[in-house]
Amino acid sequence: MGVVTVCVWLVLLGGAQLAYAESDTDKEAVPEQVKKKKPVKCISPVNMSNGLVLPKGKIAANVKYRYVHKDSLYNGSEQMNGSYGSKYDRVNQSLQLTAKAGLFENFEARVVVPFWDKQVKRKPGNLAKPWDTDTVTGLGDVVVMGRYALMTQRSGDWLNLALGAGLKLPTGDADHENGLPYSNAHKYIGPGGQLGTGSWDPKFEVGATKIFGRSRLDAHMMYTISGQGSHDSRKGNQFKYDLGYGFALNRYFDLELELNGVDQQRHWYDDSADNATGGHTIYITPGVHWKITDSSHLSVGVPLVIYRDLNGYTETPERNSRYGLGEDYQVVTRLGFSF
Repeated sequence: MGVVTVCVWLVLLGGAQLAYAESDTDKEAVPEQVKKKKPVKCISPVNMSNGLVLPKGKIAANVKYRYVHKDSLYNGSEQMNGSYGSKYDRVNQSLQLTAKAGLFENFEARVVVPFWDKQVKRKPGNLAKPWDTDTVTGLGDVVVMGRYALMTQRSGDWLNLALGAGLKLPTGDADHENGLPYSNAHKYIGPGGQLGTGSWDPKFEVGATKIFGRSRLDAHMMYTISGQGSHDSRKGNQFKYDLGYGFALNRYFDLELELNGVDQQRHWYDDSADNATGGHTIYITPGVHWKITDSSHLSVGVPLVIYRDLNGYTETPERNSRYGLGEDYQVVTRLGFSF
């Protein structure tokens, strides 16, 4: 997807440094003025949003890569080790391009463009090994958001506080079909396995950020209302909440720790609820930021599950039970720049 090219371009863009020197051959040399050093500050957390709004005329962008691997079944928080006719192994990779701009005083607009590579392995009945592998790759659903700053530290307030709203657009393909034998039950793969949902989904957010010295505290919440999607399917509503702390070690490196929560309602397939989807998951995310230049950075975070309560149900015989597919590994990287 040209990630290497983008990385090289960003580093070159941020790495150019200008030198200024003043001399006078006819007069005594004027002592060079010592430039005022910028304070050492921590940049934004890698796995959550925040309460900042760009000043008018400011532009920022980032490229975020996320890898998520799920291959364990859970009934609530209990891992289930039997053979079930359910999803077996799923790997989701996303490359997300985000651009935002301060359009007016205390107001910014941003657009998020995701590209997905989703692979799922499933087994029919109680076979011990994956029988079917299905992969979809391409553009996902684009999100457009606006955010207004109620309070900003740059204007003298003690806190940065912002409200936002936006819309997820049905730009991703939602028509990928199941293969046999799964097409006997559902012709199309569910909304979680598609590139897009085919729905228009309103989003609402509130964020707060407090920057003090080399430290920063961030809090953010977002609620997504899922609309009716393609083929009588719909993703469940989602509530995300996050809290993060970051500390600048020096001008080049920050450390961070986040608490991330996701409360996902059940999905709907063919106009009926799938009771083995959705649930509540909480992560802690340690991360590190490399501030390459004043205008570019590279961040890495590893979300670790500390709590999960996934939806599922038990039936007789056991192989007819359905349980939630839980996450086992995730990593998030972000390359950002501003100008």
